[in-house]
Amino acid sequence: MKLEFNDDMREIFDEFMLEAEEILENLDQELVELENDPSDKELLNKIFRGMHTLKGGAGFLGLESIIELAHKIESIFDKFRNDEMSLDSDKMDIILEGIDTLKNAIGMLKEEHEIPDKEDIADILNKLDQLLEGKEISSNEQNSDMTNEESLTQNGEESKNEDSENELEIVFKEDVDPAIQDIIKKYPNMNFKEILDELILLPPEERDMTLIEKIDKLIEEGKDVEDLIVEVRKKERESEPEKQTDEKENAVKNNNSKENENKQKKENEPEKESQKPKKSLKKEETETIRVDIDRVEVLMNLVGELVLDRNRIVKLASRFSNIDKESEVAEELNEAIAGMSRSVSDLQEAVMKLRMQPVKKIFSKFPRIVRDLAKKLGKKINLELEGEDTEIDRSILNKLEDPLIHLVRNSIDHGIETPDVRRASGKNETGTIKLAAFQEGDRIIVSIEDDGKGINPEVIKKKAIEKGLIKPEQAENMSDKEIYELIFLPGFSTAEQISDVSGRGVGMDVVASTINSLRGTIEIDSEPGKGTKITMKLPLTVAIIRTLMVGSNDRVFAIPIFSVAEIIQYNPNDIKDVGHYKSLMLRDKVYLLFSLNELFELEKEGEEKFVIIINVGEKSIAIAVNDLYGEEEIVIKPLGKLLSDVHGIAGATITGDGKVVLILDINSLINDKKSELTGVI
Repeated sequence: MKLEFNDDMREIFDEFMLEAEEILENLDQELVELENDPSDKELLNKIFRGMHTLKGGAGFLGLESIIELAHKIESIFDKFRNDEMSLDSDKMDIILEGIDTLKNAIGMLKEEHEIPDKEDIADILNKLDQLLEGKEISSNEQNSDMTNEESLTQNGEESKNEDSENELEIVFKEDVDPAIQDIIKKYPNMNFKEILDELILLPPEERDMTLIEKIDKLIEEGKDVEDLIVEVRKKERESEPEKQTDEKENAVKNNNSKENENKQKKENEPEKESQKPKKSLKKEETETIRVDIDRVEVLMNLVGELVLDRNRIVKLASRFSNIDKESEVAEELNEAIAGMSRSVSDLQEAVMKLRMQPVKKIFSKFPRIVRDLAKKLGKKINLELEGEDTEIDRSILNKLEDPLIHLVRNSIDHGIETPDVRRASGKNETGTIKLAAFQEGDRIIVSIEDDGKGINPEVIKKKAIEKGLIKPEQAENMSDKEIYELIFLPGFSTAEQISDVSGRGVGMDVVASTINSLRGTIEIDSEPGKGTKITMKLPLTVAIIRTLMVGSNDRVFAIPIFSVAEIIQYNPNDIKDVGHYKSLMLRDKVYLLFSLNELFELEKEGEEKFVIIINVGEKSIAIAVNDLYGEEEIVIKPLGKLLSDVHGIAGATITGDGKVVLILDINSLINDKKSELTGVI
């Protein structure tokens, strides 16, 4: 069904889409958490409210199939939270299928402005109906739940309210509006703010504006539900209606003194208490705003250009000061530039934070992935998430999702063993996968760790030799770390047969390539029988970085400062020949040594004066350069499509003196030399 909206409805539609995406974003994680703890009433209410909000928004726009789906799922969770139905794995399967259909419908609405017809989703609607009717549960539970269903069918919706009123009786003060009494009875566990939210979210035809105005007025007066109630007690079932009436009147009479006392106390209290709800509401309205991401990108580009202009002004001021060091104008100029530089740095940091998003945005997808895949493979797996609030640049986060999914699926499929295998090896039958993120300096560390069977380095070596990736004599001298790195070579796999889930090694070259393209590193640490840990180190942002400016052969290059471990003077006495290559001896350590000229195959001009020790993953290498020009904050500019395949270059920038400088990709430079060495550095 194709949908069209006029300008007025377009704004409402856009708001609905944003709200729907926010509701659905963390729903998979919340549902898996609920499956593990069905008694979590707070989580049940949160999911129920989400479906209720979604149904209300869809109702306003007339999105019939979305309304139907959301309504049925909402009704199911209403039964869960009222203890009319118990949650189990089979029921959750149907609910998750319904949520997936709802997501697809929202995605279809966003991309094509269409929604599926009810006939297209009839199958899942039928399943949800059966679940509501109690047909998807075990025989023991079915009898109990069906009794409730029959009771509701016979007596209608009012019988449900009567049952709850048989349990609790609310005694109101004499002057409370009957409509207010009814709504409090309908939502006995809510305050006025929550009740107001429920009423506002109802479809327009069901929305009682008079009642909304009454509640809003009570909130403005500083009153809440408890201020209108004398007593809440368990209601006894009596055969004599007159006796119940008498007891109710007695209860009101007995509490008159308490009511008067509370009233007098309230009159004597300062008015500041009545102002609290107003203040709270105002804060919620102004807490956040939504900004189109394209506007943030434009702002980021402008700040990047501002950083380049600042660098150029700083260079020009330095040259001016060198010409006339005693000039008062030069001194004042330097002070003004210093102030401007601080402001630009603060602005840059503030704008960069706008691009930052918590890793929870993608972490929230994994409880569902682990749950479904573990069930399919007959495994028991517990997923632990750590550091979900760690923030990283959104452009990195978007590209990180696919590699993470691949690595987690690998851990489930070929890392964690089946329950019987784990029991036989003395392990808990439930395996554990830990997905963690934390910040370390200007890097974000993301790791996937499992307590499965681990990776056998001998199996890796054997496969690599069979595929001709390394020679037997090379394999003899390789450490376990170097062996594990073979997994990232194209075409490498230890899987005996292709799985419809994954195979450890299948596509790992793509994972490594993606991480390297983000100027990150990836490492594997494993112990056979104990488990495997894969660690990725990524930059906080890809837009603006600090670099070390170096010179070689009259050319200037930029090296990201996070990879620089140490800088020393070039000393020929510390350089030794090892085979066809040179090595640097430094404090009892040996580093493979390359000159920058050698890496770019340039003719050697001038003598090397400095050696830079650079970290490449857990290894370090030494690079000799002719000159050092110090640190500089730069804005990364892509090379464009024509030069996107150039190895060893991560991008370019414009320095303060107006020169175009290439930014080195150390990983790529070294990888190009691997085939010339012993297979792995």
